[in-house]
Amino acid sequence: MTAGRRKPNPDRIMVARLSGTAVRLARTCGPIDEAVTELRALAEGRGDLLAEQAGIMAGAWSARVETGDYLLAAALLVLAGADHERIARWVEVGRERAMTPRHSI
Repeated sequence: MTAGRRKPNPDRIMVARLSGTAVRLARTCGPIDEAVTELRALAEGRGDLLAEQAGIMAGAWSARVETGDYLLAAALLVLAGADHERIARWVEVGRERAMTPRHSI
């Protein structure tokens, strides 16, 4: 490994996989029980990470309603076993991220 290069964080990789999978499942509009089963298996019991991504997606949706897929994806993550007590703190993070300009001139 190159000096100064960090090791990949397994939790961040898991969150990215959960995010991408949840959005894909929300967009394909397949059976909800199959989507929940897929996400639950992918999460490997990590209700904390399901809650993090569900909250971020719900927060992003609340700031930019055109991201409707995010609301559906968040619901799938909640149904897959997100830790309900942790979701609210991540909603604000998602809202802030969605309202932050991505590009500057």
